[in-house]
Amino acid sequence: MRSHLKSPTALRRRIMPIAAVALGAIVLSACSGGSGQASPATAASAKPVAGGTLTVAVSALPAIIDPYATTLQANWIIARNVCEPLFDVDTAFKVKPVLAESSTYDSKQTYVIKLRSGVTFQDGQPMTSKDVVASLTRYEETPGNGSILKGLVASIDANDDKTVTLHLNSSSLLIPTLLTTAYIMPASVVAGRPATQALDKLDCTGPYTLDSNVAGQQITLKKWSGYSSPEGPSSAGTGTKHAYLDEIVFKPMPTSSTRMQAVTTGLVDVAAGTLDDYATVASNASVTAGLLAKQSSPTIVFNKISGVMANVKMRQAFLAALNMSDIMSAGFGDPANFDVDGSIFTKDNTTWHTEAGTKGHYNAPSGDTVKKLLKEAGYHDEKITWYTTQDDPTWYGPAVPAQQQLKKLGFNIDLQVVDQATIIAKRTDPTKYDIFSSAIPTYADPLLLPYLQDTFPGGWTSTDKNDLLRTLSTSASESERKATWDKLQTLIYTEVPFLKFGTVSGGTIVFAKDTHSTDSVAHSGNQLYFNYWKSGK
Repeated sequence: MRSHLKSPTALRRRIMPIAAVALGAIVLSACSGGSGQASPATAASAKPVAGGTLTVAVSALPAIIDPYATTLQANWIIARNVCEPLFDVDTAFKVKPVLAESSTYDSKQTYVIKLRSGVTFQDGQPMTSKDVVASLTRYEETPGNGSILKGLVASIDANDDKTVTLHLNSSSLLIPTLLTTAYIMPASVVAGRPATQALDKLDCTGPYTLDSNVAGQQITLKKWSGYSSPEGPSSAGTGTKHAYLDEIVFKPMPTSSTRMQAVTTGLVDVAAGTLDDYATVASNASVTAGLLAKQSSPTIVFNKISGVMANVKMRQAFLAALNMSDIMSAGFGDPANFDVDGSIFTKDNTTWHTEAGTKGHYNAPSGDTVKKLLKEAGYHDEKITWYTTQDDPTWYGPAVPAQQQLKKLGFNIDLQVVDQATIIAKRTDPTKYDIFSSAIPTYADPLLLPYLQDTFPGGWTSTDKNDLLRTLSTSASESERKATWDKLQTLIYTEVPFLKFGTVSGGTIVFAKDTHSTDSVAHSGNQLYFNYWKSGK
């Protein structure tokens, strides 16, 4: 079993305070037990055991369990264990078939997808191409990936029970990647149902069923005996899904201290905490603790529709004012916890990581440049309203140190610290804000980054951007797509529709000593629990 452990020395570095993150939101790349033993993700001596209940402490339960009815992937924690897409990504962000058996592309305008045989929905119906067509039709009405798919596809046809053909408007290599978030459900459930009309029950093909959902209190998943797993090595959402457990229970515990106490006392089996929690729990013999990988990028998004930040000179001045090294250090502590890296894609995604456009722009503070740009923008101390939240450490970490730097250079920043739900509501109205905090997870492809869409809050409606997106969407050449992304990232650093501060670890992950998982589950970070087991069930 392949190990993703960092050295014990690296793991035992001093950890500075940071607020809690939702469990599984970021890839787990390192675990080291307080007793020096290997993590449950890599313990070679641990043999899978069937049965038992896994109790997972999360910061909050999702109010919406239908993945088509919410764009917040943090809310997909239930769907990820109950439902499956045609394709998914492995730990290297490579797209592989799941419900699809295979696919062929004529390099022009036709994708043919063959479905796996023997797959049934949890209500007993066999999955057929009609279900796929109905699901994808609903998926096309969702923001982000679904809307991109709709723009690329002229029609979706069911050729026979196990064959689906997508006829494209133009050539594109992106179709399998777009389908990694298209969870397949029965046509009897989703046909004609608007994506905005959320389902309160899920009928899918995954290894667990939704057994009960007590709002705000507990969600319980039950093992499904009729599950048909894809084959191959387990790797994130691809390969074999074992479903060792009888049930998985999710309990909301809003504060990190509560979650840490719950896992150390045996009330729960898995919990996520702050970076500072690691120093406390790593020496506790009753748990195994590790650090989450550096795969989330704290960002801010500017209002480009109206207000003072709609002026590109203001956004350029904002970027020129910031010393990212100092901001990341102040916000996230030990340098082991973060990377000062301007690439929109993190280093783990070797296909798309690039320094294009960063030189002279990212982490290149210049007071003279700021003064010049503010003068050209005609800025006269107008208030700049910036919304952030302590609900998410990746959002909040850079806010205060950045505000302090900006204030010294003449920016009148009104930093509003509110709950995350308020930001989600405020950012839809361009009269309510100038800036809002956010974060970029690691995506498999640039076209999956929602910030690039015209409809994303903040309204980046650049002709040059859309031309480059069109090339990314339609090119049949991988080398051309990579060169196009270099140009697009350069444009991002020119027009500054949003900016990235750096890349940060998500915090501490803690397992009860009798809790184990396969390598891929621990590494995937996609809220997947189907390969966990408990030796002391």
